[in-house]
Amino acid sequence: MTNGMTRRTAVVLVVLMMIAVPATAAVITQNFMRADVNLSAACFTKTAGADALGTSGFIQFAGGETVDAGGGVTLLQETTTLDGFKGDRMIYSDAVRFNNECGHTISVSLVSQNDPNDDPALDPPAVAGSIWDDLSIKLYLSNVAGDPGIPSDTNADWELMLTIDDGGNVTSGGAVTIPNVQDRRLAFVIDTQFDSAALPTDVATLRWTAQAVHP
Repeated sequence: MTNGMTRRTAVVLVVLMMIAVPATAAVITQNFMRADVNLSAACFTKTAGADALGTSGFIQFAGGETVDAGGGVTLLQETTTLDGFKGDRMIYSDAVRFNNECGHTISVSLVSQNDPNDDPALDPPAVAGSIWDDLSIKLYLSNVAGDPGIPSDTNADWELMLTIDDGGNVTSGGAVTIPNVQDRRLAFVIDTQFDSAALPTDVATLRWTAQAVHP
């Protein structure tokens, strides 16, 4: 009896020990990191070009407009307002100046995309019968200092950055290098269908990101 009880007790003890031991163990590595964010004045900026500063009234540049980026942060969203005329090609060769005061050369490209508030890159949507059927818009950026002349695909002093045509088809272009303390000119070439049904109150809005790559 004593030996039998001892065996049963031993079995119970082994079972209890198996239950008490954890099935898995955690191995944890922790690294502690930190980022210090310094708030400085903007060094890649946009200002009104000579066309926007002129008296034609066909183009205006608003450098202080903003867009909600979420998280309680508001970002700048400079806005250019331009007129197109039915049956005409409108050329704005000095609409906006892109300025570099970053202390080094930057490479700038234009990316057609929704803004930080998710407002669409093309508004209204590019569907059949929309205002985009009547427009061909090209955005150029000069790649030389000073006056580069009239923007065109054959003028080597201009880089084609964005094209919106064929009912709202968007084609991205290249990039332009801007040395420190220099500026480059943003130009618009707008072709408008001569018999467009668009009213003066109809507006075609395009949104893009001006992206500067730093070395």
